[in-house]
Amino acid sequence: MIKVRVPATSANLGPGFDSMGLALGLYNYVTAEETDGGLVIDILDESRKFLAKDERNLVYKSMKAVFEKVGYSVKGLHLTLENNIRVTRGLGSSSAGIVSGLVAANAMSGSQLSQEELLFLAAELEGHADNVTPALLGGFTISVKQRNQIRYVKTELKDDLRFAAFIPDFYLQTKKARGILPHSVSMRDAVYNTGHSALLAASIMTGKYENIRTAVGDKLHQRYRKRLVPKMDEMFRNCYEKGALGVYLSGAGPTIVAIVHRDNTEFEINMKQVLQQKMPDWELQMLSADNTGAVIL
Repeated sequence: MIKVRVPATSANLGPGFDSMGLALGLYNYVTAEETDGGLVIDILDESRKFLAKDERNLVYKSMKAVFEKVGYSVKGLHLTLENNIRVTRGLGSSSAGIVSGLVAANAMSGSQLSQEELLFLAAELEGHADNVTPALLGGFTISVKQRNQIRYVKTELKDDLRFAAFIPDFYLQTKKARGILPHSVSMRDAVYNTGHSALLAASIMTGKYENIRTAVGDKLHQRYRKRLVPKMDEMFRNCYEKGALGVYLSGAGPTIVAIVHRDNTEFEINMKQVLQQKMPDWELQMLSADNTGAVIL
């Protein structure tokens, strides 16, 4: 029996479209056990109402990809899933499913694939590497797909930052959030995001947090996606009024994340009051960074 823990992830961070991500201290757990035959999938949380419990399940499909690649066969599998990461909320639930399946299957088949091979396979299954890289490796990551490998840099995040995840009571499918984006952008907008993503990466890595509010600026996706996320501008404004270092749409949304310094001890209390008074259909989870990534427990 193998048990894997994989963190939630938050991608883009504003300007780092499809390239930046970070791991958060919110986890999915997968237990995998070989059996004499058949596939049994138990889901211990509310996601059992809509996640597949057959061969369409993403964890199983990811495990199967590893088994086929290394030539390992199993008679049957019993999978137990505990999903604490909300599905279709912009916190990397699909990446967590993919990475957990890959890591579990690799361990079950004798750990024949390297971390880099697992990362590339994860990106192939997900379609891009911004979420799967921090899900597998932890920390703050920048990743680019090149031919048959993922080029990446991982930086461990200091414990002086907190990440306030504002999760609404509605979901937003990534396909829909991508479909609303334009097929091309102006040179001005491209240059804007290039500079801001570079500033954001450098500021996080060097601890120059005073730059973050400027650095999370984006002109590639957030202004289009806010049509699908009611009260997004209001949430940004309230977070900044309460002292957030930076605010951005997490992945494709609809979750909004505020980066907060640990010394701002009043932020959580103040923002919960705002939610109670103005936005009761939003939930706040205060999360720390995860620098470990996927682990076998």
